[in-house]
Amino acid sequence: MEISILEEGKGKLEIEIEGEDHTLCNALRNELWNHNVDIAAYNIEHPLVSNPTLMVHGTGDLRKKLVSASDSLRKMFKEIKDNFDKAAK
Repeated sequence: MEISILEEGKGKLEIEIEGEDHTLCNALRNELWNHNVDIAAYNIEHPLVSNPTLMVHGTGDLRKKLVSASDSLRKMFKEIKDNFDKAAK
């Protein structure tokens, strides 16, 4: 997965996430709402030939909020995996 910054300005961050789909983008968009952003949305022009773009609007350091939301998802997914592994034994 590669991330490219398409646009960054006061109160706005737009990135492209190469090789991902609705699964990651929807989870990330949802988690961003827990990190005090005004708007978090994504768009995929065509699922077979387009990479998703994620738009975040708000105050403060939006890059840090994006990293923080990603870290929160990573922890949640690890907990789910650990619980599944424990239950599967």
